[in-house]
This record gives sequence, C-alpha cells and structure tokens, in this order.
Amino acid sequence: MKCANCGMELSPSSKTCIRCGSVIEKAFNYQTMEKELLNTVMEEEDMAGIPEKSLLYQENSFSDDDLEEPEGEPEKQWGKLAVSLLLCGALLAGGIFGLQQFSTEYSYSKTEAEYQNCLNLMAKKDYAKALESVDLLLQDDEANLAYLALKNTICTETGDEKAQISVLNKIIEQDVDNYQAYEQLLQLYLTKDSQAKISKLAAEAPNKIIASMLRSYLVEAPYFELTPGVYDTGQTLVISSESGHDIYYTLDGSSPKKKGILYEEPLFLGQGHYTITAVCCNEHGAYGQEESGEYQIGISTENGSISSPPAEGSYDDLGNGEIGTGTTQTNGTSSVGQPAVYPDSGTYTTPQRIVIDVPIGDQAYYSWSLGTALTPENGTLYTGGITMPEGASVLSVILVDANGNTSTVKQVNYQYQP
Repeated sequence: MKCANCGMELSPSSKTCIRCGSVIEKAFNYQTMEKELLNTVMEEEDMAGIPEKSLLYQENSFSDDDLEEPEGEPEKQWGKLAVSLLLCGALLAGGIFGLQQFSTEYSYSKTEAEYQNCLNLMAKKDYAKALESVDLLLQDDEANLAYLALKNTICTETGDEKAQISVLNKIIEQDVDNYQAYEQLLQLYLTKDSQAKISKLAAEAPNKIIASMLRSYLVEAPYFELTPGVYDTGQTLVISSESGHDIYYTLDGSSPKKKGILYEEPLFLGQGHYTITAVCCNEHGAYGQEESGEYQIGISTENGSISSPPAEGSYDDLGNGEIGTGTTQTNGTSSVGQPAVYPDSGTYTTPQRIVIDVPIGDQAYYSWSLGTALTPENGTLYTGGITMPEGASVLSVILVDANGNTSTVKQVNYQYQP
C-alpha cells in the first residue's frame, strides 16, 4: 500500500504516512453530519399539531380581534398556548444546535488552516516555523498520528534525534504495527550504540515480523579467553564470538569501530603492556558492546622493570631463544603447576564459557568423567572455551609441558541450572 500524497510504501496496517503525515483512513465528514442533524430538526418541525408549512418561517398576520379571547372556548386557548411553547422550545433547540454547529465548523476550519500552514512551511523548508505550527496542532490533539508524522519528518530534516526518538515512541503507542516507525527508531538506536534499548524494543514488539527484524541487529560482546592480568611469560589471546560475527580489535584501548583490526587468528602477547579492546560486527554492520582487557607481560607490577631472566641453559618465551615450559627443575625431575580454570566452582543460572589458562609451550587436557584417572591419552585436548553442561558436573584438567611432564589434576565443580 502506498501513500496517496507522497507515494511512500506503507504497511497495510498504517494509519498515517510516516513521511508526509497524510491520514490513510477516511477522514470524518463534517458536512454529512451537518445534513443529518438538519434533517432531524426538519423532522421535528413536522410533528403532529404543527402546520404543514413550518411556523418558524410563516409570516404573522394577527389582528386585534385575534388577540381577544373568545368566550366559551378556554380549552382552545390553552391548546394554542401549548403549541406556542412547543414552537419556542423547538426554536431554542435549533438556535443552540446552530451555535454548536458554528463552533464545530469554526474549530475544524481553524485546525485545517493550521495544518495546511504547516505543510506549506515544510515545503519551503522553514522547519523552525513548521515545528512551531505542528506543536500548536499537538497542543489540541497530542495523540493525532498525522500531526506526529509531520513532527517526525521535521525532526528527521533538522537532525534532532532526541526529539525524533520521543515522537517515534508516541507513534508506536498509537499505531503498534507501524513497521516504518520501528525501522526508524532502530536506526536511531544503532547510531547511539543502544543495544539494550534495541533488545527491549524487540522484547515488546507487537508481532513476530517486527521482533525478528529488530533481533537481527542485536550483537553480543566478544569473549576474551585469556583472563586480563599480569603474566611472567608471553601469552596467546583468543577472542571469540558465539554467533560467529566478525571481530575488530585495537591494542591501545581505542575504539575498534572505525580503525580496528579484523581478528583472524589468536594474538601472541610478548613483553609489554596491552589494553586490548574488541567489538563484534554483524552482517548488517551493527556493532555490539565493546569489551576491553589489560595485560602486562614480563613486567614487574611494582617498578615496571623486566622480570628476571631464566636460569642458564634454558630459554624464555619473551623472544629470547626457545619457548620455556613454565616448570622448575629439581633433582632431575619436573614439577608442573596445576592449571588455572575460570569460572570457579559454583552454581550458575546463565550460560558460562569455561576457560583454562595454558602457559605458552604447555598443553591442557580435560575430562568430565570421574571414573578414570585423567591422562593425555584419555583426555580431550583444550583448544578454546568449553561450554558448561546443564546440571551437576565435575571438570578435571591437567597441564602437560613440552618435556611431557604432567601436572596434578585440577577439579572444578559446577551446577548449571538455566
């Protein structure tokens, strides 16, 4: 369906044009109402006891003799009085009706003139005066969709996004299935990165079509699989998106939305300080919430100095020789520390991603089975975040260094109740 005034494509349920404000429904016909009320008055004049030609328009031709009361006919005199009273009542009612009709017609004409004035001002692109004009109309009828549509167009032309958001919300209140109003409101929220407001709008959508359109622009935040913090050795940072959206990142804390680097593979963090900021972007070009993390690699938190070099005969993983194992040598045996696992043991009601902190050069293996001692042979190699299963579960994790040395088993207890 198209607007007859400007040709804009509209949804079948639209009551007004979102661009020009033209009313789609048939306007109330005041002239028809006037004719119907006039017919009613004319019918009342033809009531029983009133001559065929209306006495309201009949010339009076009474003589003095007519005014003298005939003797012996008191009942006829009272009858004439009753008819006179009826005529006066009809005349009074007609006068009141005429005043009301005049008032209604005057008010309608005044409103129509202001409406046309607003359209003329918009055609001249005098949006300041057009805004004053439409505000006058809304003072008398704040819920009128035609007037709200005009103000929405004015706000679009002037770039007043705050006022436009308010107007579009009012339009949606009056016309809940107005698809175009939802689309415009969505675009305004996208420019303001208001993912929470888009989510709320989708949750309150009046039908599945509008809800689906809104949800297609919802984008989750990226997930850092390396916990931000201080590390003695170089680390590999994996950034993921649950929905498979593109990820953009920066290393200096600046926003990645304009000058971000497309994430294609895990990031190796060598010696230094990093403030990594990442954001997901979907196929519509909509960005989600930014996520940031600070990492200090090989730097003392007390004085900013480089951490002590490794012992003679070994190599560190900050770029000096071979990558180390994160182990210490004691009497010819190797001791590998237990891995760190996040989140900690506990009860959760929302989906969780389990992350194992694996030192460079080591490998982690995990298992959900308690019946067999965990080894690299029967465990699952850890390659990224693990989805927490529903119900009660126990996760067992071990680390294996480059020399094949294995840590003791780290166990974490989870209770996931969605």
